[in-house]
Amino acid sequence: MPATINVRPDGVGVLTMDSPPVNSLGTELVTSMKQEFPKLVQDPKVKAIVITGKGPMFCGGAEITEFAIMVAMGPEKMKENNPVAALSEMMDMIDASPKTTVAAINGPALGGGCEVSLACHYRVADGKASVGFPEVNLGLLPGAQGTQRLPRVAPLPTAMQMILQGKPLKADAARKNGIIDAVAKKDVIEEAAEWALSHPPAPISKREVHKTNRFMVAAGGLEQGLNTAVNAAPLMIAPRAIIKCFEAACSNKSFREGLQVEMEQFTNLVFSVESAALRHLFLSERLAQKVPGIDEKPAPLKKIGILGAGLMGFLGLKLSTAMCFIQKGVPVVLKDAKQEWLDAGVKKIESMWAGQAKKGRLSKEKFKEYMGPSPAMMDYADFKDVDMVIEAVPEIMDLKKEVAGKTRSYFQMDCLICTNTSGLNIDDIAAVLKDPSRVMGTHFFSPANVMQLLENIRTSKSSTRTLATGRTGINGRFPWDIPKKGATSNFHPYEVFGSTACEGMAMGKLINKKCIMVGNCDGFVGNRMAGIPEPKMVLEEGATVEQIDKAATTFGMAMGPMALGDLVGQELFWKQRKAAGDMNKQTKTYFGPYELTDWLCELGRFGMKTPDPSIKANGRGIFIHRGRDKTVDPEVVAKLDEVRKAKGVTPRPVSDEEIVERLFYPLINEGFKILEEGFVARSSDIDLAYIYGYGFPPSKGGPMFFAENYVGFQKILERLKVYDAQAKERYTKNSAYLPIDYFVPSKLLEACAAKQGTKVFPGQTLIDVVLKDFRKSHDGAGPFSKL
Repeated sequence: MPATINVRPDGVGVLTMDSPPVNSLGTELVTSMKQEFPKLVQDPKVKAIVITGKGPMFCGGAEITEFAIMVAMGPEKMKENNPVAALSEMMDMIDASPKTTVAAINGPALGGGCEVSLACHYRVADGKASVGFPEVNLGLLPGAQGTQRLPRVAPLPTAMQMILQGKPLKADAARKNGIIDAVAKKDVIEEAAEWALSHPPAPISKREVHKTNRFMVAAGGLEQGLNTAVNAAPLMIAPRAIIKCFEAACSNKSFREGLQVEMEQFTNLVFSVESAALRHLFLSERLAQKVPGIDEKPAPLKKIGILGAGLMGFLGLKLSTAMCFIQKGVPVVLKDAKQEWLDAGVKKIESMWAGQAKKGRLSKEKFKEYMGPSPAMMDYADFKDVDMVIEAVPEIMDLKKEVAGKTRSYFQMDCLICTNTSGLNIDDIAAVLKDPSRVMGTHFFSPANVMQLLENIRTSKSSTRTLATGRTGINGRFPWDIPKKGATSNFHPYEVFGSTACEGMAMGKLINKKCIMVGNCDGFVGNRMAGIPEPKMVLEEGATVEQIDKAATTFGMAMGPMALGDLVGQELFWKQRKAAGDMNKQTKTYFGPYELTDWLCELGRFGMKTPDPSIKANGRGIFIHRGRDKTVDPEVVAKLDEVRKAKGVTPRPVSDEEIVERLFYPLINEGFKILEEGFVARSSDIDLAYIYGYGFPPSKGGPMFFAENYVGFQKILERLKVYDAQAKERYTKNSAYLPIDYFVPSKLLEACAAKQGTKVFPGQTLIDVVLKDFRKSHDGAGPFSKL
């Protein structure tokens, strides 16, 4: 049984939630608790009751996989048969117990788990336990009485931080804020039992909200909390619903009336597209770990080697990658061509950690631990015992081949070799090695110690052992809610392709990355889609730099494409075209027009990485950067006018709506092409790439979810055809423009548009349903094309 009971010799009945791995409150556990708890109440031998969790967690909250079933019912049917009602009834049952009931919080009590603890009369927690309400991260609010119970025990500022911002509290802090009554000094169940026997019942539902909380609400405290939450996540709708629940709790409404408000707001949220997007993202992280054909155990990673740590590393990527491993206690060896480059790199690492220590974000002990023996080495012999080498030299094919060929004799026979590239052909790099099966691509995003995405690229020769070691195991944002085996529903949303979860995916899991496995195509997933140059095109046609970036950020992007270009560096593809000897070259990762950015690069103005002391700028590209401020460079505006005249372009007004369509619709179209060609397993992997690598707004679920649930395939298809006709007219009539094909509609998109409106099983996407049939009738080039 998911809920087990036993009676101790002292007369304390103990109910244990046993639903591994995190005791999530799925239907089975809730039903079991409603059956078992009354037995303890009715047993004359039981004097008091303790509720606890089995294993390292008290309870990880609701079973998210069941939300899709709930939504599939529809709002009207949910009113008739509300699945949340059973959970609320369970809380009432605990709250109304005539026998003192104490939560023995043995580990994290999160979401519904925290609500279970608040349904108890008292709470005793292990010193390492924590309590929290992460529902806002899924576009939801605590729907099992949490918004009404928490303000009755905690100060309003603490309650707002916990529910509005999803910030958990450790046991000591929770005790100081009145949420936990005691922190156990020994066994938590023993102390909870002692507390239960020595205290009378005290249901939270009978308590009045403290007058201080009521005064703060009257003084505008809720508005302040809402502003903070909205500023942090402008597109989220859950914070406003949470505020309404707090208002009800701190008003003259009764506890029951407050619960009615909570259920109304919860229902509105659970059927919202924003919450659907965030739940999709959460489930997508789990699904990404299931890679077809990979079920081998990963190789151990005891020591990591990184080639190329110097000047480029000084600017972020290589050194930040090294920091990821050092912070996890894995020894790292750095190697570069010049000692001064290495010294500069190590100094940069030290200064970054010193800055964190100065701000109190890093303890002195951790700082000393991180800054142990210097990892900088000049001798390849130091790589003889590394388990994995990450080659991170600049993005020049000949250089990467040269390094791979030169170093192959220094590594042990089973050493795995990862080449870090944003789009080069990894099969070509692997070809210089005797054993190319040891090679895979690892596309880290800069700075790697901050950016969460990691694209792992499988080559035609990569072994399953190599891929299993490079990928990650289950490492979702919400580890308290991993689905248990043997789900009760007939359809499980993680079984779309019948793939196998990698047991380790050791490297990605080790450094806490959100990993996706992609095929070896030009630009992989992220940069292939990001290579579409419509920001530059609409700029030439008449939009301003500021307008383009504002349209993108209003849409919800973390920053606009112009600012992003300065952050990443304007020179990346300029250098690649120079190395190729063809400045008009176009690939899936870069297209023209090139005139403006090539002019910047020839002047050495790459963006934030290139200061200009002559104008006291710490960076210069499209913008002049001074500290945190930036302004469009007037010389860029003048050059843009010059380019327009040279091309015979008369600038015209461009609407924000057109900018958004031209920024995102061709990007979505390219995502469909990546899927139809078989270079990624499923549409949600593309969504993860854009959420965690490119700042796509989480509340829109990623570009593929956005296409299906916000816009509709038919509209995207229609607009692509319009822009494709315009593009063809432009490059056929004006020789200054190069041909492009990214507006040509994907056949998979056309197939999805034809099926728009078709109902699918809860948890599925129409894209993946159509994709499965599409792949049966089409031959793709990628490793996932035969799924």
